[in-house]
Amino acid sequence: MFVRNGAASSGGTLPPQQLKAPCASKRWSMILPVSVNLKEIEKKGRSYPWLRPEICLCCRQSHVWGHGFVEALFDGYAKALLLRRYRCPGCGCVIKLRPKVYFSRFQATIETIRSHILTRLQAGRWPQGPSSARCRHWLRALKRQVVAHLGIEWLRRLPEAFDQLVSLGKVPVSRSI
Repeated sequence: MFVRNGAASSGGTLPPQQLKAPCASKRWSMILPVSVNLKEIEKKGRSYPWLRPEICLCCRQSHVWGHGFVEALFDGYAKALLLRRYRCPGCGCVIKLRPKVYFSRFQATIETIRSHILTRLQAGRWPQGPSSARCRHWLRALKRQVVAHLGIEWLRRLPEAFDQLVSLGKVPVSRSI
């Protein structure tokens, strides 16, 4: 549940792993995926009407404070866009709002990454768009994640493995296991 301008709004659902996030220390932070319009964020900047979490997802305190903005780069936008952050005064948790259609720390959309890997597997070459080095990074990381989380037999079914890893809450093209 989110709050916008004092009124409650059900702007999106939260994945279960984020609803149970423990606050281990005062420096805890989390990334909350939300539905946003990047073109509107680019146009309005700090004036974009961000949804505010109704409670802290760490300690369940009844309010969070605005904690400024952080710049983030996305494919298709010439300059960094401002993403909203909130801070819980009780536990110190920092909540960063991020578009749902992007993996954390990635500039390309989830669908772009998936479609480029699928094209490479089916056609044997990379499509036009992001650099081939970047795409090779995605494919190599996907294979590594598949072996680590699903087993070597899934290497024959990489598109299915990609979807399976996403459903498990993993970033299938992340280099960290």
